[in-house]
Amino acid sequence: MKSAITSFSIRIAAPAALTAGAAWAADGVLQLIDPQTSSSTLVVGTAGYANLALFVAALILVSPAFVALGEKPGTKLARRAGIAAAAGTFLLALTGVTSLAHGRDYPFFPAVATVTNAAWLLGSIALAIALKRTRTAPAWIAYGLPVAWIGTIPLATHGGGLITGAYWMVTSLLVLGTERVGLTAATTTTA
Repeated sequence: MKSAITSFSIRIAAPAALTAGAAWAADGVLQLIDPQTSSSTLVVGTAGYANLALFVAALILVSPAFVALGEKPGTKLARRAGIAAAAGTFLLALTGVTSLAHGRDYPFFPAVATVTNAAWLLGSIALAIALKRTRTAPAWIAYGLPVAWIGTIPLATHGGGLITGAYWMVTSLLVLGTERVGLTAATTTTA
């Protein structure tokens, strides 16, 4: 039996991931226009606040998608990996909210960001392996999970949000949206 959180996550995963993808794409464009490289801890100007707000919104919105993707393979490892990645994105977003409110990162931010990014990346890698091994999603969706993290974090100031945004928008429509229209995993893997 699925928990209430899992059931809720599966139900909202596709529209939330689509919206997260749009937020990351907008963030990517904003970073190309006004890269936030002048300070590593301060939120600088209107563009800095807009950038961080889009980033935080996308992190919160993508969390249910990780839980839903973790359910697809039907293994305990995949479920745990999905929850780890979801927790990583959600907790990183909460830390980002404190930076938005304070106008700068609190001293605890580097420690929290390290742990949450590790949970997000390692959860994404484990989930990608599970999705690929069980063939419950196309290979490019599986491999795209860690690539989306790369677009979001290391490539952020170079417009990497465009990569991440495109990935999550397509994933929301092709894989996560199948639960909403009654398709099975087998239907999505034949495409």
